[in-house]
Amino acid sequence: MNIDSYEINKETCAVLNLGGEASQIVESKNEYLLPRKTFQVMEDSCAYYGSTLDGRVKGTKMILGSNYKLPIIIEDRDMIFFPTTGNSNDNCSWISLNHVEKYEPYKGYTKVKFYEGRTIILKMSYSSFENQLFRAMRLQRILKDRSIKKQEINSLESNNGTTKKFAIEDASVIEKTIEKSISRTKEN
Repeated sequence: MNIDSYEINKETCAVLNLGGEASQIVESKNEYLLPRKTFQVMEDSCAYYGSTLDGRVKGTKMILGSNYKLPIIIEDRDMIFFPTTGNSNDNCSWISLNHVEKYEPYKGYTKVKFYEGRTIILKMSYSSFENQLFRAMRLQRILKDRSIKKQEINSLESNNGTTKKFAIEDASVIEKTIEKSISRTKEN
């Protein structure tokens, strides 16, 4: 089905580059052809949720400390997409982290199966795909850890001041552990 505009949503599995000014949107149960570059689809979707693609990339840089081929958070940590190339590359496609069920090498490329049963072939190596997937998973994990830490602190703040003091100290220990993990990952 051809459409003129599209905003990424929880059903979006992938935004695939078709070359030139065309994209294919793969959803759980539908597919659409769109006369827009994937970059523009991502930019429009970020704007729809109140940000810009550049803003999302900068946020990820701050969280991961990486600079290239960064995953982005479209709306919340359940809508994280990762690029197949640098995001400004005209050949870039975007894959939803939360829809990937499994992936495997396929004739020098990568075959990706989504939970909903759809399968796509990406023109990228298996190891590149895996690196991108792991980077997106790391972003999701850091966000989840931060959310849990914040909930624990908020919960403990409703108790007396002594508990509040320990909660803040515990949060500091958690943050240091996350920072150590990030720096170990950067070294590898």
